[in-house]
Amino acid sequence: MNGLIKNNAFSRTGISTISERLFYLSLSLFTSMGLLTTYGATFFSPETIGWPFLIIVGLILPLVGVFVSQSNSLPISFLGYNMITIPFGLVLGPTLNAYSPDVVQNTALLTALITGVMGTSGLLFPNFYSKIGGALFVALCSLLFVRILGLFIPQLQFGIIDYIAAGIFSLYIGYDMYRASMATRSLISALHISVSLYLDIINLFLNLLRILGKKD
Repeated sequence: MNGLIKNNAFSRTGISTISERLFYLSLSLFTSMGLLTTYGATFFSPETIGWPFLIIVGLILPLVGVFVSQSNSLPISFLGYNMITIPFGLVLGPTLNAYSPDVVQNTALLTALITGVMGTSGLLFPNFYSKIGGALFVALCSLLFVRILGLFIPQLQFGIIDYIAAGIFSLYIGYDMYRASMATRSLISALHISVSLYLDIINLFLNLLRILGKKD
């Protein structure tokens, strides 16, 4: 989903309104806030909410939230961000319960490590990331196509797909940080980019969870 997001946050057409330091601090805080919101939502029991409602909320609200989050109004964009993070947490809760606490903890730590390394690489190697945007988009579209086919053809659900997906979203973290370095320095830009990074990290986490879960 992340690679399909298009907005003007990743351009220098606007006027910078905050310092570079405050920009990256805001980016970190917005991204961390989204992840913590998702984590908090995982504690709500699906039995309390109701499975039909949970499925509808988990499928529809995040899609709407992606578009709402790209508003140029900071409050509306923040509302859209929460329309993504909260439903994801509600759906993620039952998924986490299917794995042992050790697997979940190790997955979270590995995700944090990869996020730090790849995010830093996006800032240190701009020439590399400036050339792979098109390839990453094609890879993401191909991955989505294979995932959808896998719903109807179980034979296509190879374990190697999880490794490929983890690699794609790892590169997307670096790519989005590279694009962040080229963006207008403003709070709304930081929030828009946080949405992309949040989706990168959540997708990386889910794929790593499947990989480590199979080894458990």
